[in-house]
Amino acid sequence: MAGRIPPPSQAPLITLPTLILAVETSDSNAERGRILQVSAVAMKGGAQLDQPRFSHRFKPGIPLSPQADDTSTTDSADFAEVAKTLRELFVGRIVVGHTIAADLAALCAAAAQAGIPWRDPPALDIAHLTGILDPALPNPGLKSLAERLGVTIDHNDPLLGECLAIGKIWGKLLALLREADIRTLGEAQSFAEHRVESVSRDAEAGWYDGKVQAAPSNVPLPVTHIDSYAFQRRLSDLMSAPPIMTGADTPLREVARTLCRERIGALLIGDPSAPPQGIVTERDLLQVTATGTQDLDTVTAAEIMNTPVESMAGNEMLYRALGRMDRLDIRHLCIVDSTGNAVGMISQRNLLQHRARSADMLGDEITMAEDAEALATAYARVPEIASRLVDEGLDGLTVARFISSELRALTARASEIAAGELAAEGLGTAPAPWCLLVLGSGGRGESLLGADQDNALIHTGSPDDDDWFARFGAKLADRLDTAGVPRCKGEVMVVTPRWRGTAEEWLTRVESWLRRARPEDQLNVDIFFDLIPVAGDARQARELHAHAVRNASTNLPFIGLLAESVNAVTPRLGMLGSLPTDQGRIDLKRDGLLPLVSLARTLALRAASTARSTPERLRDAVAAGRLPEGDAAALIELHVELLTLVLQQQLVDLEAGRAPSSRVELKALSRQQRSSLKHRLKHLDTVVRELRSAIAG
Repeated sequence: MAGRIPPPSQAPLITLPTLILAVETSDSNAERGRILQVSAVAMKGGAQLDQPRFSHRFKPGIPLSPQADDTSTTDSADFAEVAKTLRELFVGRIVVGHTIAADLAALCAAAAQAGIPWRDPPALDIAHLTGILDPALPNPGLKSLAERLGVTIDHNDPLLGECLAIGKIWGKLLALLREADIRTLGEAQSFAEHRVESVSRDAEAGWYDGKVQAAPSNVPLPVTHIDSYAFQRRLSDLMSAPPIMTGADTPLREVARTLCRERIGALLIGDPSAPPQGIVTERDLLQVTATGTQDLDTVTAAEIMNTPVESMAGNEMLYRALGRMDRLDIRHLCIVDSTGNAVGMISQRNLLQHRARSADMLGDEITMAEDAEALATAYARVPEIASRLVDEGLDGLTVARFISSELRALTARASEIAAGELAAEGLGTAPAPWCLLVLGSGGRGESLLGADQDNALIHTGSPDDDDWFARFGAKLADRLDTAGVPRCKGEVMVVTPRWRGTAEEWLTRVESWLRRARPEDQLNVDIFFDLIPVAGDARQARELHAHAVRNASTNLPFIGLLAESVNAVTPRLGMLGSLPTDQGRIDLKRDGLLPLVSLARTLALRAASTARSTPERLRDAVAAGRLPEGDAAALIELHVELLTLVLQQQLVDLEAGRAPSSRVELKALSRQQRSSLKHRLKHLDTVVRELRSAIAG
């Protein structure tokens, strides 16, 4: 039996549990006809499942009125058993069919005739989704739709064959919907509802309207508060530092003494100037002493230590550590710097008051996903958690950091899956060490919902190795797209040649951007300086980024071009400071986040700052004397406000089946919010216009 279905706004179509349903009746009028046969096939995403499958042909029924004959009703006892089976199959699945409204109307009428309680399941009609093929296309019959999509109908068992054909059509429609950025059940529902002529026809016929309300579930929704603290604190804030370490040749008795003296539960083994070799815990020592066969004065730490040492970076959020420790059932986690050297330890003792469980948060699901479909299932939980964090009162920047963290983790895991697939296809492993980068808002830690792919790759090989990395980029883009992160419309992806290359090629590329300082290179420059390494050899990324920032900071023509580009996107306020709207919405990316983020990036580069996040860049600009402290504080507040307003609107839009964007409905804002927004955007406009003098000298 299938489990619960997430809310439509969070249910990815690529892994959606469905039941393909087909009903044959003796008359198109549900009240006059009787059901002749019912067939159903379960699917997950676009894959048909061997089980459960169901097909039943009814025997003639008994007339229910003097006007009816023995062919006009469905046998009540027979239908009661079928209805029971169907209700079980409906649980945790969305019903999909062709003119499904008629099928459900027939089942409802038969249930009423038999005196059986009936509740229509949530459903989607493939006939309502055919507009994805051609907006002007009238709803075709099943046969013509099958022919158009190259699907054959098996006529040996006509209804079951029809059911299987509907399933194949559904699978093909999923790919077409994904190309149109329709990825969730809610978005598909919204698209279907806009097929006015088909919905109206169903309503006029008195059929089921096809609207997904709530999916029946055999798994109750958890009623818990999310541990918002775990999404606000970084491991570096909570770790014990510096870590206590000892050499591999230390006798166990000395290890035990150190644990007691320092009052710690684990000891890292190795040289503090290098990544730890292993870890010895209290449990390990207890197991040794319990057997009584080991001499604590002669057996060394190296002989019982656990390897490899589980570790995470200090800038990771607490909720990720909790998920990792739960999955691995470990009590200690080593915190490392960018070189892999230990800088601290996290233990269950540190985190006892923050033991949020998997019902409350995402945990380690993305890291453990085995394929793109599993990634999609895990990543689909991000909006749900974001919504709960907003309900807990967290601001947009804090939630954006969480979303960005999951986007980075998703990109990293997708890269591992892509590399594994290349190896399985006989293309071997990467020909040279490489590093995968996330660019743009994901690199800054400021992504909101609906982010697309922005990534690049650097490697230490030669141009002759490009074929492998090109194939890798293609697989990566496809796996991310499947998982719910659409391809970048500007083609900022590893699959695009200009976004991958050797270290030397990247240095040449960056030098060209800085030297030519052309407006057409602006997009490349903007997102490049936001880069963050997410997989592979991070050292390559750090060196490239540091080199680029260092050279950019002293290149005044280049910095000047950046300043001009910021002036070109200053907020479009009206003569009296009115907010610019289009169809009642203000684009807070175009008229707020874009100029603010660009301003912070320009000031930070002039100050030779390697910071990525907008608040850190503004603070570094203050430290370098490029921005007054009061202006920085006001801009940081505006940044948080903009992210919060956009995120809140995105959550509302998702619930309505609309794709998330940066366009915020103005009438949804209070008078105070509108006033604050006007005042702060006007201040941003003033600071932008003074940027030229801020970068001079």
